[in-house]
Amino acid sequence: MVPFVTAPVSEPTTRELLRSLRFVIEKDSAGTWKTVLKASGRACGKSIAAHLDAELTRHAQPALGALPLETCLVLIERCFVLHGWGRVQLDLTDAATHGLVVARLEHSAFVEALAEVNDFVDPLPAGVLQGFFEHISGEPLGCEEIACVRRDAPLCTFVVTAQERLDAVAPLFGRESADAILARLKS
Repeated sequence: MVPFVTAPVSEPTTRELLRSLRFVIEKDSAGTWKTVLKASGRACGKSIAAHLDAELTRHAQPALGALPLETCLVLIERCFVLHGWGRVQLDLTDAATHGLVVARLEHSAFVEALAEVNDFVDPLPAGVLQGFFEHISGEPLGCEEIACVRRDAPLCTFVVTAQERLDAVAPLFGRESADAILARLKS
């Protein structure tokens, strides 16, 4: 029988956890960590929205889909901070006329943790935003990071809209500025 050693175990930092998660996923199946994190983020975003709906119901308030969109934005912005993912600011300027929600992320935990990765590293936040807005709208949507501080952008920038619209501009991600991509999505 092997005796167990009971040494204090320290809690991993967010940075260590993200680095380890990426390492394990990449070791198991190279190139899949973005897909796994995006799908996990999408499920998480839907779960966050469902939990918020349950809390609103418990307090005799209308569900997220019945609230003003601005109210919903405050709730998901707070979730990002609480989970340590960074500070996200959502912009509805082009929502009504062009069907675009733009999110700008400061202090991304993923950018900070995955310094050695020379690529966009925020698939989980993109998935969270996608799942959250799908829950609110009841429609299938897409969300992609269109600019990253890794590529000299001032902030990591995401856009939420119909997936086919994102697919049309996907080759431009990392090659054109967020403003240029948004201009193409508006035309």
